[in-house]
Amino acid sequence: MFFSAHKDKAALQAQVAELREQARQTEAKAADPKELERLRAQAREAVEHKKEAEEVHRLRGEVTLLRKDKAVFEQAKAENVHLREQVQVGKRLQAENNALRGQYQSAVQGLQQRTQKDSCIANLKQIDGAIQQWALEYKKVAADRYSLQDLSLLAFLRGSVLPLCPAGGTYAPGSTVSVEPTCSMLGHTL
Repeated sequence: MFFSAHKDKAALQAQVAELREQARQTEAKAADPKELERLRAQAREAVEHKKEAEEVHRLRGEVTLLRKDKAVFEQAKAENVHLREQVQVGKRLQAENNALRGQYQSAVQGLQQRTQKDSCIANLKQIDGAIQQWALEYKKVAADRYSLQDLSLLAFLRGSVLPLCPAGGTYAPGSTVSVEPTCSMLGHTL
């Protein structure tokens, strides 16, 4: 045991001597202005490296966010293209709808005009029939003149009233009993 303790003491003394030598060398280096400047430069360089590492870490985070933003942008761009296509389809359908509506309105208007014309012609036939019955009843000849407001003539019409043109035309008598009555609307003729 004595031997082991003496051996440990010797080892400790050697370590102490080595540490003293390192301390002496450090003090000598610290006293040297060139060495001191070199150590300061290393310290500044270490701080710069730390700042650069932090900046790289920050930039990597920004790149990750930019990549996510790019993915969102690409998705939005694709949705935008899809929506533009839908708008174009909507515009095309609206144009087709307007064209069909125009065709429908033209067809309805044409049918309405045709119906009005047919009703007017039926009225003209009714008026002409009343004129012919009136002429027979009152012994009128083909060359005799008449008036559509003549009450004796109106008595031969339904309700004793002169019918109206459904298109807004006005009826006029023929120049004589043998000439058919007319309507002021174009195409409304017997």
